[in-house]
Amino acid sequence: MSALAEAIELIRPQDSERLLSREATKYFVVWFSALTVVLYGAGSIALFQWAESSYRIACYVGMGLCTVTSLFSFILTEWAIEHKSNELFLGVALGSIFVRLFTLLFAFAIGEFLLKLNVMGMVTGMFVAYFSYLVVELAYFHKKQLVRGQ
Repeated sequence: MSALAEAIELIRPQDSERLLSREATKYFVVWFSALTVVLYGAGSIALFQWAESSYRIACYVGMGLCTVTSLFSFILTEWAIEHKSNELFLGVALGSIFVRLFTLLFAFAIGEFLLKLNVMGMVTGMFVAYFSYLVVELAYFHKKQLVRGQ
């Protein structure tokens, strides 16, 4: 139990530090929101035109899972890049990618075997959303490192 308390204390923002920088907040609001609107908006148009109901539901579940995990990953990685050492940032960034992948794999297994969702719909939704959000996150962190001169 003490290890859990230490981990929470390590990631809890101190009084002097914000969880997200103003630059990240602006970036997040603009690009992440725009990507979400495009994914769900364009996806809805396509899904309601050509997909059957089971495929559509599974696709939305897959996109929703990736949206939520990407949100948490972005916030955690931004916190690490702003307030911690480069080694911790690298560990958090790589760890969040692996944790996100295994979380999505576990969620996919639940959707497939317990909820009996359409496999191709879930795979399509997860694939498109995961890599779209990943590209936005990587572009932001790359830009941020270039500005910092690292």
